[in-house]
Amino acid sequence: MVRSDFILEARRWFVNPRERRLRAGWRLVLFVVLVGGAGIVGAVGRSELVATAAAGVVGAVVVLAGWWFYYAVLTGTAVGLAWLLDVRTLPDVGLGGDGFYRNLAVGLALGVVMTTVVFLVQLAAGLISVRGVLVARTGLGFPAGVPAWLMVAIMLVYFVAVGVGEEVLIRGYLMTNLAEGLTGVPAVGKRAAIAAAAVATSALFGILHLGNPNASPLSAFNITVVGLFFAAAYVVTDDLGIPIGIHVTWNFSLSSVYGFPVSGITVPATLVDVRETGPDLITGGGFGPEAGLVVYLALAAAAAVTWWWVAREDGAVRFHEGVAVPELRRGRDVDREE
Repeated sequence: MVRSDFILEARRWFVNPRERRLRAGWRLVLFVVLVGGAGIVGAVGRSELVATAAAGVVGAVVVLAGWWFYYAVLTGTAVGLAWLLDVRTLPDVGLGGDGFYRNLAVGLALGVVMTTVVFLVQLAAGLISVRGVLVARTGLGFPAGVPAWLMVAIMLVYFVAVGVGEEVLIRGYLMTNLAEGLTGVPAVGKRAAIAAAAVATSALFGILHLGNPNASPLSAFNITVVGLFFAAAYVVTDDLGIPIGIHVTWNFSLSSVYGFPVSGITVPATLVDVRETGPDLITGGGFGPEAGLVVYLALAAAAAVTWWWVAREDGAVRFHEGVAVPELRRGRDVDREE
């Protein structure tokens, strides 16, 4: 009898008896291990594909397939863990749901609006100059010899994988699980747990970009702030539609339409080729606008439109606590982890 009680008590350290699944802390540990392993597999697979790429269009498609393989492995692992290990529905990691596709459309449009603000303000202030249109370059392992217009289209497909993958990993899985886990801590309410999870995952988002070319403490801080905005959009809409949409078209239009570096990366082709002439503190220099003060103009525009849109759709902008309340596939919500 004593042994049975010991086993039962030990089991409670690992499994939440009310939810009948692993506790959030153990789920996060497995996530780090399995996604880390998946990242290695994805990177090796991508390298093997890139090694076979020839010049020209066929080679570019092969490189694109390599990048998609990499992000598909990472994203698929996160979604698979959410489905199998977390026993979640897809809307519970921000994918799908009643307003998801409307929010996604708004996010896609917003990403273009934000980069257009960045471009026009800097152009009007004399901080940049235009030196060409439809310019082919090199970058991200893509081969030369591809028409610029086609390379721009290829980059759109590439950035879809990046935007979806990073949002599912950072906010859909990590932020959601961390918020749920913190809610189970005594005296920590749902709102405080969500806020802490948003800050922690946004800081991670900024830190992960420190490995990019021309990164700096300011670029990491700015990307952390961008992450906080994405987290806020997730909380007030209860899905990842707006963060995914902005992430995709911000990256694409900033780099492949207006020709800026995006997170320190120069893409293989752009519709407009710009040269930055203003101070790096404002323009972001070689890292791109995300490392400059100009990014806050874009964020202000995005925050205003998001506020208007959510108020229009929901009647008011509300702090949804659903991020910290699991919606399990067993057909019931759980108010709190024990």
